[in-house]
Amino acid sequence: MDTLIKTGYCTFTLSDDEMACFYEHGLKFPNLYENEYVLIANSENEICDKFVYRDGDLHRISWKPIENKYVGTIRPKNIEQELALDMLQDKVSQVKVLSGTFGSGKDFLMINEALQRLDSGEFDKLIWVRNNIEVKGVEKLGALPGDVYDKVVNFAMPLADHLGGIEMLENYIDHGQIEVAHLGYMRGRDIKHSLIYVSEAENLTTKLCQVLISRLSNGSQLWMNGDWRQADREMFESDSGLIKMINRLSGNPLFGHVYLPHSVRSEAASLADLLDD
Repeated sequence: MDTLIKTGYCTFTLSDDEMACFYEHGLKFPNLYENEYVLIANSENEICDKFVYRDGDLHRISWKPIENKYVGTIRPKNIEQELALDMLQDKVSQVKVLSGTFGSGKDFLMINEALQRLDSGEFDKLIWVRNNIEVKGVEKLGALPGDVYDKVVNFAMPLADHLGGIEMLENYIDHGQIEVAHLGYMRGRDIKHSLIYVSEAENLTTKLCQVLISRLSNGSQLWMNGDWRQADREMFESDSGLIKMINRLSGNPLFGHVYLPHSVRSEAASLADLLDD
């Protein structure tokens, strides 16, 4: 399997003299790529400033809190989440990826920012897509009853959780603002003025990622999140579309990515990290 080589940000530690020179005259940092974030640390390794490299220059990040009618005001809990919000709110990039460990806030930040943009009218519709793969090591339930919606809605429960329950999700669906789509039916679609939202992207091959990206038409964006460590089948481990996207597309002005390394859901949830080999 390919390994992740880009996190979306880098850190430069400056001496006091270098810091003074940086703010007075500017410094050139080597090998930066478009939309890469730059963290400036002082001699005590404290982060004192945050920039993004765009159009050949450094720009101080300018994220705004998420104002969500379901959970109130949302502010980032760490530096990486600040970068994530800035990336999600960037007006140029159209394909946005959050990767990182479980409990790091990938879905929390992305879903709530997406809902704010949907409610503001920036997008006509949010199209929820997820490869309907059950968690590795769990016995399958067998054939599920009902139509296509009945079969895929259980995979959209992370979205329902952030809306306050399945009833509110169904309300958005009834009003045509949210569509829960089956990945197998995405090929051939021409999606305009919509946000395609893909959760659990660790369970996507390169070909599946190509199908999703190629659906984008006028006014649409593709947002994806995932943790390649949680891939649920060998095929996704050997051909990780998530990792290939990050490694191949980083540096393109239409692409943004930030890696979230820390679990922030709760102290109890962070215990999961202690079970890693």
